[in-house]
Amino acid sequence: MYFSDRIILRKAAVKSRNENGYPVTTYEDIEVWANVKSVTRSEFYAANANSINAAISFEIHAEDWGGQTQVIYNTKTYYVVRSYQKGLGVVELICSDKVVQHGKV
Repeated sequence: MYFSDRIILRKAAVKSRNENGYPVTTYEDIEVWANVKSVTRSEFYAANANSINAAISFEIHAEDWGGQTQVIYNTKTYYVVRSYQKGLGVVELICSDKVVQHGKV
């Protein structure tokens, strides 16, 4: 594993309101090395059966993972739908290119 791709892991840090009362979200971003992979057939169909579009997966170092909910790769934002430990020191993130909330896209 070379971890040759740069991605940004994003987490919503603060949800507040601006001076006009509109909601504002501040994000915490961290840039990390990753392996970009296509989603496996079984992962794709399992997600699709639950109305989730599994579009891409990323392998990252476990010490970089902090429960972030979004991944930015090549200026596109992906949403983490599943994360799991894969071997020693590696976490795999299965991501959708659509917002997923409570199992619905």
